Amino acid sequence: MERQWSPRQEEVKQKFIDARGKWKWSAMWDTILELDPDIIDAYADYSSVADKREILELKMRKLICVAIDSVTGCLNANGLKNHMKHSLQLGITVAEILETLEITSMVGTCCYSLGVPLLVDSMQARGVSVAAIELNEKQKALKKEYIETHNGYWTDEKENILKLDPEYFETFSRFEDVPCKSGPLSEKERELLYVAVHAAPVTLHRDALKYHIDRALDSGAAMQEIVEVFEIVSTLGIHAITMGVPILKEAISEVEAEKVAK
Repeated sequence: MERQWSPRQEEVKQKFIDARGKWKWSAMWDTILELDPDIIDAYADYSSVADKREILELKMRKLICVAIDSVTGCLNANGLKNHMKHSLQLGITVAEILETLEITSMVGTCCYSLGVPLLVDSMQARGVSVAAIELNEKQKALKKEYIETHNGYWTDEKENILKLDPEYFETFSRFEDVPCKSGPLSEKERELLYVAVHAAPVTLHRDALKYHIDRALDSGAAMQEIVEVFEIVSTLGIHAITMGVPILKEAISEVEAEKVAK
């Protein structure tokens, strides 16, 4: 049986569809519309700013949505599938979507990017200096190769992880190079995706974000394009509502059923 909406709800639903596209509407939004049409009204405007301006190409906007829905800590399967399906319908290739997922998987580096400096400080406080550890010949060769293949890029963080675990350094370096060596995306597109991933509310890695902002600018991205990345990524917060409201509806039904049973 088709739901009967009030004139206000019908107006809001149509506004959302006009702003985001009919493909975006689902039964989940029906549940939210039933409980609070005002939040959908506001979100229709808020979430469509980037689409209306079109500073970023449509392909880039779609791949950013794929990236942030697949980032560890979010993993919004329903949203991810919808964005993937819409991307394919728009002509975005499987290879481009796959490279986006590969880039997103690099967020795992935040584990040691945040942890190793803290470990180094803690060891220093206990009289053990990681800085005093000298690289052996294999480690020196790995460092030289990395610098040569990454346009001179090197950091204390890289130095420390190489000192502490050269095997991990070597294997991860090969892993992180896969997208840029075999993927179809341009350097600028890759860097914008890295910006999106590290700016996501579930990541928020300041140092990595700054690094990729600089890389994006160096590869030709305009300031306003990066601002638009942030605007798209900020909408990720809507998942509190899109995932929470249907659960709230279930909880309401269960509580009401329990009352009747009493």
